[in-house]
Amino acid sequence: MADREAIAEFIRLLTSHQVRLRAFSLSLIPHWADAEEVLQEANLVMWKKFDQFKLGTSFFSWSCKIIHLTAKDFRRRQSRSRVHFGDQFMELVAAHTEQLEEELAQREALLNNCISKLKEKHRQMLNMRYQQGFSVERLAQTVGSTAKAVYQALSRIHKALFDCVERHLSATR
Repeated sequence: MADREAIAEFIRLLTSHQVRLRAFSLSLIPHWADAEEVLQEANLVMWKKFDQFKLGTSFFSWSCKIIHLTAKDFRRRQSRSRVHFGDQFMELVAAHTEQLEEELAQREALLNNCISKLKEKHRQMLNMRYQQGFSVERLAQTVGSTAKAVYQALSRIHKALFDCVERHLSATR
């Protein structure tokens, strides 16, 4: 594969799986910032080893193995942490998460569909909070509200999205 084609294919695969890979990273590393750090390190490893990836196989599974190893390395470096999970536990979590790949993909698609049905204002709030990383306080300032009102709005949005996804899942079972 030519360099440009390889770059384009890597970017396509990575971006199409990034949300699920972030969730997988969070399943291994409980703190958001640490999970993001692990994911970014793993993304670099994925890029460096992309020539070893076999097209037509599961990019998600391949990426999860890299994230799993990156998370193990991260935990070793964070030896001062108060809570330590053993490698066996983390391997069980990783294996279980990989088994859920199909369900996670279905839930992600349903979630995206449910988000698209939200009011524009609510989609913007979600974008600012979760894509752009706004704190609740900054989000409140941006939308001209109080932090308490933003927490309540986000809680209602989360519940509406959860209910929407669950309704669609129930309909397909």
